[in-house]
Amino acid sequence: MSNEHPPQVDPAAEAQGVSRRNFFHGLTVASVVSAGAASLEAQQHAHHQVAAEKKAGGAYQAKFFNAHEMATVRRLAELVIPADERGPSAAAVGAHEFIDLICSKAPEIAMAYTGGLQWLDGISTRRHQGKFVSLPEAQQTALLELIAYKKNETPELAPGIEFFVLARRMIVDGYFTTREGFKDVGFLGNRGATKWDVPAASLNYALERAKQQ
Repeated sequence: MSNEHPPQVDPAAEAQGVSRRNFFHGLTVASVVSAGAASLEAQQHAHHQVAAEKKAGGAYQAKFFNAHEMATVRRLAELVIPADERGPSAAAVGAHEFIDLICSKAPEIAMAYTGGLQWLDGISTRRHQGKFVSLPEAQQTALLELIAYKKNETPELAPGIEFFVLARRMIVDGYFTTREGFKDVGFLGNRGATKWDVPAASLNYALERAKQQ
């Protein structure tokens, strides 16, 4: 895939075998390359804070999401970038934990997630009589296909489309700024920093990304 010309994917192309991982891989090669070393290092601050907490306590403790919200964001990460022969899923490398940490520090993004997750559960309940995380994968995927494309916008779907732009970008950021993600795009990474404390730079970067919706 060309870094300068990420692929344009539509439902027909996906039906012919273009995977979600390939789709987001193409988008993110361009994103990672254009972000530059400073932004990549900033994103890694959040990952290292999560990793340090896991090393110290054995598990990451959610800072913002409740248990149901965390499970939903984790499921979104699994669906956006699933595991395949090229690497693990976004959830397996902690994209949902990355997002939770960002939300705990950035009220603007946290509010968008709170509203977006409520919307997702609402439409899941109306259409399938269950919250999103409890639905069969086929129903989950069908709902995400609806809100993945601007052309599907209706008054009912507009809030979901707006939310999924943010969620998808942050899942992609959360995956492709890990060691596994760098390997996936063939990026060798930058020299690691010696101190990983408050990820202020990554919060600023995430806020700027959110404004690009």
